[in-house]
Amino acid sequence: MAWKKVIVSGSQAELNSLTVDNTLSANSFSGDGTSITGVVHNSGEIASDISGSFTALSSSIATRFDGLTSDYTELTNIPNGIISSSTQVEATLSNNDIDFGTGEITAAAFIGDGSQLQNITVDQSSTVIETFEGETEVTITHNFGSKNVLATVYNSSDEQIIPGSVVTTNDNVITITFDTATSGRVIVGKGGHIVSGSIPFDSILLKPTLVSGSSQININSVDGFTAYSSSVDAKFDALSTDYTDLENIPNGIVSSSAQIGLSSADSPEFNNLVLTGDLTVQGTTTSVQSTNLLVEDKFILLNSGSANPDVGGIVIDEGNGAGHAFIYNNTAGRFGYTGSLASDASNATPDAFGAAVVDIDAGHLDISEYQKNGNIKVDSGAIYIYS
Repeated sequence: MAWKKVIVSGSQAELNSLTVDNTLSANSFSGDGTSITGVVHNSGEIASDISGSFTALSSSIATRFDGLTSDYTELTNIPNGIISSSTQVEATLSNNDIDFGTGEITAAAFIGDGSQLQNITVDQSSTVIETFEGETEVTITHNFGSKNVLATVYNSSDEQIIPGSVVTTNDNVITITFDTATSGRVIVGKGGHIVSGSIPFDSILLKPTLVSGSSQININSVDGFTAYSSSVDAKFDALSTDYTDLENIPNGIVSSSAQIGLSSADSPEFNNLVLTGDLTVQGTTTSVQSTNLLVEDKFILLNSGSANPDVGGIVIDEGNGAGHAFIYNNTAGRFGYTGSLASDASNATPDAFGAAVVDIDAGHLDISEYQKNGNIKVDSGAIYIYS
């Protein structure tokens, strides 16, 4: 079985073969025409469009090449800078290795980090900027030729921070470490070990835990916090067994009335119950009937109690707990309908299947799941029925 194309007005027909007994008329034919027979081609028209020979150069071109000297001075209309006996000038050198020998190089400026330049003096005001991402250690080569450098570190939020350590590994390398993976940039300049600028408290790493607030707690013994103030001590000693002496108690926390003690064997009843966490029911649940069911969940799971589900669906009660049903048949792998099904049925056979539409233009995939009798496929305006 396969998809069978339905030809309708305005659609493009695609057939495995076509036999026409009468005349076939068309505005044009598509393809290379290799399978067309019975067509007379005029070879004379083709020959008239191609003349001469491609195997030999014309006498004028051959003469020009034969007469050239080694310096190509006889060539005319040469673009400037391509061939010249004078010094060459290149506007751009990109991704090329150039050997200038022992000659001198003159330029208005050099672009790059300068890490490979030799025999030059780096000015005191020069700096090296290095960015890093999620690192606990950053090694920077600055080539200042001195350990007297300064380093300033900023995090990815452009806040100045103090790293775990700053080590001048040698005269040209500085190593900066962080206690946690950090992202940001480091600015290294020649001058000395100076970390300048004020740093926000939130940017300081490994901050101690502080106790803040308008009123601090005073204790009689710092070691172990074993002593209370006299007023606190007196209040605890004066409490009776039912805690009626406590003041400002939230309602329902502690009261003089009988308290409810819950255990795994109890069966409490509540007027209203609100849970902020998960609810796990291990026993049998009780259903509650409602005139109109409102469900906020986007998806409803049916047949969840079956170890090997093969059928499931929705029954519309038309009397005595039975009626029409919309069901899924796992054996056929399709949704279907049945005219009458009891709500307590454990199995059902569809009377008819629903037809699925595979819309290729909408991004659907033509897979075996939907290649079943009666299903419809739409592709670029063409309609197919699987049979």
